[in-house]
Amino acid sequence: MAFHLPPACTTWLAGRSIGFLATVLFSAVAASCHAAGQTPDNRQEPSAPHQQVSLKDRLVTGLRATRQDDIAYCERVAEATRTGSLPAKLVDSTYFWAINRQAEYPLPGFAKALAIQCQRLGITWQ
Repeated sequence: MAFHLPPACTTWLAGRSIGFLATVLFSAVAASCHAAGQTPDNRQEPSAPHQQVSLKDRLVTGLRATRQDDIAYCERVAEATRTGSLPAKLVDSTYFWAINRQAEYPLPGFAKALAIQCQRLGITWQ
């Protein structure tokens, strides 16, 4: 006498094995990307564990600057901070405020808040 599973059980088992196979394949791809020093979307990880990210790169990435004008604005802010025209503490606090607002596109809020703070403090940097 042979043992046979009902059709519902075989479908369930087949679905479970496909899900397991997909999980194993995804894990293998993620592990190979990590071993190559890349994240799954092909960004390079910092080569040193405590490597500093430049202010310009942090602003462009964090504020989601995509247009050339936006990137140029972030470069101007970073340069003004580097030369001392803008206090780094002001830029950092405004940056974190804009990021924590959970806006889809935080750059306009950052630019407006930075302008208001500079006006209040009497700082001219542009």
